[in-house]
Amino acid sequence: MSSLADLRGRARIRADAVGNNFFTDAEINTYINTALGELHDILVLAFEDYYVSSKEFTTVSGQSNYPFADMTAPLENFYKCLGLDVIDSGETLRVRRFSFQDRNRFSSNILTKGRGEYSDFLYQVRDGSIELIPEPNGESSMKLWYIPSYTVLTGDASVVDSSIMSNWEEYAVIAAVVKMKEKEELSTTAIERELEGLRDRIESAAENRDAGENYGITDELSGAEIGILGR
Repeated sequence: MSSLADLRGRARIRADAVGNNFFTDAEINTYINTALGELHDILVLAFEDYYVSSKEFTTVSGQSNYPFADMTAPLENFYKCLGLDVIDSGETLRVRRFSFQDRNRFSSNILTKGRGEYSDFLYQVRDGSIELIPEPNGESSMKLWYIPSYTVLTGDASVVDSSIMSNWEEYAVIAAVVKMKEKEELSTTAIERELEGLRDRIESAAENRDAGENYGITDELSGAEIGILGR
């Protein structure tokens, strides 16, 4: 894993800008962090679980909305939701997502019970919070599975996330060089072509992270695997 200082040095070498004060270190750091953020998105969109974190919280009777900022040890790096579980009597049940059209689904006294391995709750991710329906009538342990947002490299010793392969770090270096050449009003055609080729290679290589197992087809009601894709 390379440090921010390593990547910046490599970018200066590629741009023939070693010792060139036309580009400040802070400026190049911004270019590198922007590119690493793009690389983070590329890996997220590969749907291969490169980044998985979890956060537990407890429901409160009569409270349907749970802001990330109000959770114990506030959740500050939420990017995308992978799923929500409820832990009830030692069992872990999957919570399904509800759409806006389902917002009044539990407003009557007759509640539609969950089936299979699903809980009776439904959830929706809203602006910085989790919304549950129906309103909890007691305490339940919940576990939110999510993709964290990109963490900016701030100091020279900060290192690239271990989920990023060492040869993929070059994406940030080349992207920074593109920005540097643009500032100098030089042609970026060749370097942008190299960046595009590198992006294509990363997108292709990032897919099917577990090459030893095929994906299974999951039953929508039970959550159990019912078949193997590719057979």
